[in-house]
Amino acid sequence: MAGISSLGVGSGLDLGTLVQRLVSAERSPGDARLNRSKSRMDAQVSALGQLQSGLSRLDDALKKLSELSVGRTVQVSDSKALSATATAAADLGKYSIEVFELARAQSLASTGFADPDAALGSGTLTLAVGDGEPVTITIEEGQDSLRAVRDAINAADAGVQATLVRDGAEWRLLLNSQQTGVENTISLTASAGLDARLESAAMEQTVAAADARFSVSGLELTSASNVVEDVLPGVTLTLKAPSEAPLTLTVGQDEQTVRTAVNAFVTAYNAVIDLVGNLSRYNPETQQGSALTGDATARSVRAALPAAIGAATGAQWNMVELGIRSDLNGKISLDAEAFNARLAENPGEVLAGLNGFGEALGTTVRGFSGTEGLIKDRTDSLKASLRSLTLQREALDRRMESYEQRLVRQFTALDQMVSQLQSTSSFLGTQLASIANLTVPRR
Repeated sequence: MAGISSLGVGSGLDLGTLVQRLVSAERSPGDARLNRSKSRMDAQVSALGQLQSGLSRLDDALKKLSELSVGRTVQVSDSKALSATATAAADLGKYSIEVFELARAQSLASTGFADPDAALGSGTLTLAVGDGEPVTITIEEGQDSLRAVRDAINAADAGVQATLVRDGAEWRLLLNSQQTGVENTISLTASAGLDARLESAAMEQTVAAADARFSVSGLELTSASNVVEDVLPGVTLTLKAPSEAPLTLTVGQDEQTVRTAVNAFVTAYNAVIDLVGNLSRYNPETQQGSALTGDATARSVRAALPAAIGAATGAQWNMVELGIRSDLNGKISLDAEAFNARLAENPGEVLAGLNGFGEALGTTVRGFSGTEGLIKDRTDSLKASLRSLTLQREALDRRMESYEQRLVRQFTALDQMVSQLQSTSSFLGTQLASIANLTVPRR
């Protein structure tokens, strides 16, 4: 303030610094209290955010447990000749498969055309593949070259790919069916007015359509496609090349996916236990707590997790009976031997137990970490308190400004008084000196 910089001019005293120090001393307790409160609340908001993130990761792992289903693994002895996938509906077993011939798509080649840009006449082409719906393609005058016919066939999207190939001095139109199988042959007819060389009847068959031939456990079968979905229920076979010898296809129980999901849960669970411990730890030597020391939310999370491990899952076995072990610190591990024994004994009940546990604990975890969960409520409350601190700091600023103005007025008056007293003192001193210098006349 301008008043502070001019204080003391009359008296010669450093009253401006004195005012600043008095204001600082008055502000210090309030500032310290507000800073402590803000620091504590900021730390709690940050810690709750970390806890919410940890619980969200745990919830993700629990969702995977709740959604686990009976999976299948597929192994093929020669992946160059055959590949396969299987759904949960596939029967477990081992099959001998031999691939004799792959399904092929028909290809046709027209006779030669001297000029691919010469007019071939106007009219319509009727194109069909197998017993599919015929497509009518209009060829108009001026757009009736061999190149234009190729483009029109491709634009019709009728299941035939057309290309031009130069054969010596001539050009030939190639038609390739996009569907394999003996029934998916190409039929192309031309109306009067169009060059008859465009009709499929006038073309040379360069590749004959063929069905795939293969056997499953000695039973010979055919398929119009190299992707076979209806021979073994739940299994999709992809024929890739003729096999030199019978292949072995093994459909097994997908146990590794189950183990992976359980191990992921164990990791996420232990991460939350560690996180809660770190955020609520108290150091007796320094007598210092952490951000959530004594916090009811952290205590609730810490209590809820272990309680769920031994709870009923709605299936034959709970998590302890499935092999989950807990140590003195509350962290868990998986007894692989016990778990594998249960999985071998009854995989359906193991999955039912994991599904039930994942759903139950997931509901509890979302009660803490969800958009309407306890942590969100606690965080909102802290943020409201932080906003209140901002208002309190603004009030402190106004009070200190008023206090400073009052001091400035008081010290301004003091400065003026001291200045007046100094002036009076100087005047009296001058007068007394004058009296002392007076000469008394002799008689």
